[in-house]
Order: sequence, then structure tokens, then C-alpha cells
Amino acid sequence: MEVIVVGAGVTGIACAHSLLKHGHRVTFVEEASSPNQGCSFAMNGFLGARSVQMLCTPFAGKAGLASIFAKTRRVGWDVTLGHMRFLRQLANARAHDKWVQDRASLEELARYSVGLIEFLSRLEDINFEQTYGLARVFTNDQAWEQAHKDETSWRGGDWRSVDQSKVLDPALEEVPSMLGSFYMPQELCGNGSYFSKQIQNLNLADPNLTMMYHTKVTGLLKTDSKITGVQTDKGDISADAVVLSNNLGALPLIENIINLPTQVLTGWTVTAPISIENIAPRHTIEFTNKDVLVSRFGNRLRVSGRYWIGEVTHDLSEKVPAELYDSVCELLPHGAVWRDSTHWEGKTLIVPDSLPVCGACDVEGLYLNLCHGVNGWTLSLGCAELIASAISQERCPIDGTAFLPSRFAKK
Repeated sequence: MEVIVVGAGVTGIACAHSLLKHGHRVTFVEEASSPNQGCSFAMNGFLGARSVQMLCTPFAGKAGLASIFAKTRRVGWDVTLGHMRFLRQLANARAHDKWVQDRASLEELARYSVGLIEFLSRLEDINFEQTYGLARVFTNDQAWEQAHKDETSWRGGDWRSVDQSKVLDPALEEVPSMLGSFYMPQELCGNGSYFSKQIQNLNLADPNLTMMYHTKVTGLLKTDSKITGVQTDKGDISADAVVLSNNLGALPLIENIINLPTQVLTGWTVTAPISIENIAPRHTIEFTNKDVLVSRFGNRLRVSGRYWIGEVTHDLSEKVPAELYDSVCELLPHGAVWRDSTHWEGKTLIVPDSLPVCGACDVEGLYLNLCHGVNGWTLSLGCAELIASAISQERCPIDGTAFLPSRFAKK
């Protein structure tokens, strides 16, 4: 089949790769001059299959809007009337049984996807500066006690005392007021942008790929209730199927097809070179009650933290990286040359249930691969296989029903 993939970020590159592997001919369309120029450019690189992030925590009982603000962590809110529908659906997503079910579906997809990433990296001898092991560090008594009360949420690792934590990673010697950590040895981190660029090189070597940079998709071609291609600023392109993996750019293309309850999610990273090897972190470190995640990429450390839903002002774009910088200077003062750091801001889409929108639309010939939130790289190859299997009419090893766009169709 002839398939058009729109958007050459991490998820789009993975999708094109899976489609080529399934034997399809792919036309890859990207507005920028090279891949990974949007949200994929400087993500934190965390791939934890057990640590995929939901937008909010579950609420035992009837979820009201007030409880969202009380229970949501790592998220800032810019609430206007335009957000109220999103918040109402977010309240429904926080109902305990639904949240648990959604979390299980997300973890299953993440484990499948990360397994594919690891397999492909070994098969193609791809080094993406990967680091195994996540240490969740606690510096607050209340957070430490609460974590021990909720043992069911802490799986895939073991608790470490202060001394054990320092033996595990000497970089933690400098952390003030550390109470201990929870160590998850199988969680993975790496340079997602570098990985996907190498996958794109594999794509480009395939004769069944046609790559079109500097090309903006302006609309969808439709014939007899079927999507038959895309309109671009360089002319129309016909195909048997179209996959939209361009997140923010997809919304105007599908506004008359499906009304996704999306919000823009903005995240920031701070990156600095490592100065002294033996005092830099050996693992990914999450300062749980500080909302700071430190990832290691070769000779660099990358720090991420707070997210923002809604419009981002210039003041906010300056404030959040400064907060991250101050926090990491306090927690790991000698981990990197922080005075030489750079910061980055990226935007993506998210829906209330925190699950990707992945699969066939009700309109024949159109497939969506959107709204991965902060789990884009983690879910990239898993979502790609769901899309490729659907287009090929083959069975995928995991059930993708929970991620279908139809869950947001008008009743």
C-alpha cells in the first residue's frame, strides 16, 4: 500500500520504519528542513516502562474539579473557559477504576515499545548513550512516609537506605537531607533524538521511502467518505492511507473529523556538560518531592521537571528553566558544569486520560498517532506497530483498543 506519514519527529520516524518493515511504500512529509525539530529535539530521554507518566493521580470516589488541583503534581495550570471541557473529562479520567485500567494499558504499551527499542538497537548496533537504572530519591519526610504506605505503587525495584543509595550512586553523596531511595534497575534512559535520527537513516536507505522536507500539509484529500491523500504547499499527494503524527499540526487537519479534547503541554530541559566523571550520576535520578529528573547522556546531564498546560508566557519560559537550574545546583552541585548549561522548551499534545491517540479513525484511510504527552519516545515503536498492523490488517501482539481515536467520537 501507499502510505503518507506526516511529521518527522520521534513518533513519525518510528511509524515510517514500522510501515516500511511491513512492506508498504511510504511518503514521509515534514515541514521543517530536518527531523526532530519540534518536541523531539531535546527531550529528557527517559524510557522507563514502569514509570510512564499519567497527567494526574487517581481519585477514590467521585472526582471533582477541586480535587484535580489538589492532587495533580508536576503540572501548572493556565485555566480559562476554553479549558473547562478538558478539565471535566480529566475529572472523569481520575475515577479510580478507570485510572487503574488506563494505567495498566499504558504500562503494557510502554513495556512492549521499550522492548522493541532495545531489540532494534541491538539488531542494528545502535548506541544512543543509554543508561540503565532509575533511583527515585526522597528528601522530604512526608513524601518518604507516604511512599512507604502506598507499597502497591512501588514495583520493579527495591528500597535503599541513605548509605545504600550513596553506594549505588556516589553522586548522591552531596544531596542534602536525603532519606533514602527506591532503585529500579531495568528502567532505561538515553538520547532519543540521536536514536531516532539513526532510525531515520535506516528509513532513508529503504527504496520504498520518499522523503519530502520543507513541505507543509494544508489539508486532507477526501473522495466518497475516504481519505485519499493530502494537500500540500507543493501540490496534492495521493495514497491509500494517511498517518498524522505531527501533533500540533494535526489539529486543523482533523477539526471537521474528530473533536479531540486536547491541550498543549509544554516542557523544559536544562543540559550541561559533565566536569568530573567519578562524581557525576551513573543512573537516572528522580528527586521525587522536588519534581526534578536528571538524565545522563554520555558526557552531559539533562534536567527536566515541571510541565505547563495551556498558554505559556515569556515570563514563564524564563522562570521554569531558572527554577530547574537552581534546584539541580542545590541537589547535585558538582554533577556538571551548570554555569555552562543551555535550556530548551518543547510543546506537544495531551488528552485527559494520558493515553496516546493511536489507530484508525472512523473515516476510512485516516490514522492518528498523536497525544503521547511526555511519553513520546517511550511509546514510539509500540504505537508504530499498532498503526502498521492496523494498516496491514495484521494482528498486533498487544491490544490497542484503549488507544483508538473513537473513544472521543461524538455520541
